[in-house]
Amino acid sequence: MKTVLGIDAAWTSQEPSGVALVLNDAKAWRLLKVASSYEAFLSEASAPTARHCGSIPDPHALLAKSFAIAQAPVTIGAIDMPLSTAPIIGRRASDNMISSVYGARHSGTHTRSALRPGKVSDELTAGFKQEGYPLLTSEVRLPGLIEVYPHPALIELSAATRRLPYKHSKSRKYWPDDGPPSEALRNLGAYRHGPGDQNKRRRRSPAFTRPQLQSL
Repeated sequence: MKTVLGIDAAWTSQEPSGVALVLNDAKAWRLLKVASSYEAFLSEASAPTARHCGSIPDPHALLAKSFAIAQAPVTIGAIDMPLSTAPIIGRRASDNMISSVYGARHSGTHTRSALRPGKVSDELTAGFKQEGYPLLTSEVRLPGLIEVYPHPALIELSAATRRLPYKHSKSRKYWPDDGPPSEALRNLGAYRHGPGDQNKRRRRSPAFTRPQLQSL
């Protein structure tokens, strides 16, 4: 059994962070819980939250809640945020390499600084390490913590030409004619197919090559 705690971490404590818990029981992957903030993930309330607020992440509480939900310890934590065993004060070699390959496909990395993500990143890394999840930088030793950047991965998995248009605030720009619901479902549908040859995968993801998306 494998359990993954994924965090789409905000770079400041003022903004909410997305959290998801998935489990593989040797038969299939299952989504156990997803929330739009740390507070919502830790909450027992079933009613949706009208407005999610930012907060300081608590790795101990997140791991304990994950264990209570999955009835198994987290195998690996995956955080969409720059992480390092040393303070991040600017762009790293890996940031520049990713941007050089995926920048033209709208998946370059944001510029880092000592302030953003700064303390948030440092405390997340230290907090997970204290719970027995050290940051993995050269070899896989479970349990552990990894930094992830989903945009390039989604591009490769779907054989897409560019980043998935996912921001709700830009929906009118993404879908000026069709409207968000129908087009969004077609985009997400491209990821629901299993691995196949490149030609098949390209035919399955036409939404990423539509002319209207080229001007984003």
